[in-house]
Amino acid sequence: MSRNTPLVFIIVILLLSNSVFGQYEGLDSTRKQANQSIQETKFADEIVAYRYKDIAYHGMDFTAFGSGITYLLELAPYTGIHINERFYVAAGLTGSIYGDNFNNVLSPIGGIYSFARLPISNLFLHVEYRYQNSIVSFDPRERQWFGTPILGGGYNDDGRLGMYALIGVAFNPKYSYTNALGAFIYRFGIRF
Repeated sequence: MSRNTPLVFIIVILLLSNSVFGQYEGLDSTRKQANQSIQETKFADEIVAYRYKDIAYHGMDFTAFGSGITYLLELAPYTGIHINERFYVAAGLTGSIYGDNFNNVLSPIGGIYSFARLPISNLFLHVEYRYQNSIVSFDPRERQWFGTPILGGGYNDDGRLGMYALIGVAFNPKYSYTNALGAFIYRFGIRF
């Protein structure tokens, strides 16, 4: 029996090794601290989403005009980003209804647009490009897609474009067929 004792002992240790836990190293273990720092590190996707959340903004421009002969109602939601609180870029959709009693026109207008704004204190510069489908001729009545650059400026209440008023000029003459003020534009806006 004395010869089998070491063999039995080795077999028992091997069988028990699956259920035996390693040594507890305490709270000051460098291995445990390393594991905690790995678990606390954010993934790149979370970091990018967090940073985008800080620079993203949304808003809406709107225009309402009526003179008895012509009228225009426009809503233009957008979403964008701002860079260093000094430069805003965005893109959005535009939809409007134009009416002209003189030419007997009631026309929907739709399109897309993008813009850049640069605030300077309570004033800001505005550069926009708009691509839309609207009437481009009254006689004969004709619709088509066209683009126009718009340059302008405006006033905002807080220097961060929270609420603002904008005036500008559209450079494509086709734009004036379905705008109550011709080539001149004005809009009000709010940032969400």
